[in-house]
Amino acid sequence: MHFSKASTYGIRAVAYMASHNERSAVPVREISERLQIPAAFLTKVMQRLASAGIVQTTRGYGGGVTLSRPAYEITLKQVIQAIEGEGAFEQYWLGIAREHMLQIPEFHNKWQQLNRSLDHFFATTHMDELSVDKGGRSLERSGDGRISVL
Repeated sequence: MHFSKASTYGIRAVAYMASHNERSAVPVREISERLQIPAAFLTKVMQRLASAGIVQTTRGYGGGVTLSRPAYEITLKQVIQAIEGEGAFEQYWLGIAREHMLQIPEFHNKWQQLNRSLDHFFATTHMDELSVDKGGRSLERSGDGRISVL
């Protein structure tokens, strides 16, 4: 499986914003500079994330990007789908036609099991799990959604 640079940048940017949850908005320029992502490209990525309801953008003084909801409510799968589209998690990623897969049932069953595992991983991994605080320490989400530093 391979995701585009846009998805990689989107994941990194959302994780960065999750790490700075005390701020009301993070300027796109700051994210661009800190993560070394071209600003114009990051702006396009943020537009896709905003269209999907993952981030909100604010123009003007004090503006920037904020998460639309807490990072513990945003999954890795949602971020990738916002950027790549619904087809990002199609069942047959190898490019093998469905008709051919059905002719090799043992391989087909293994492949389906792998796809279910991957889908589960992306659907249950939340963006707060990828964030770190300013000191480089991991942040942990508790059962009630609060974040604590490890």
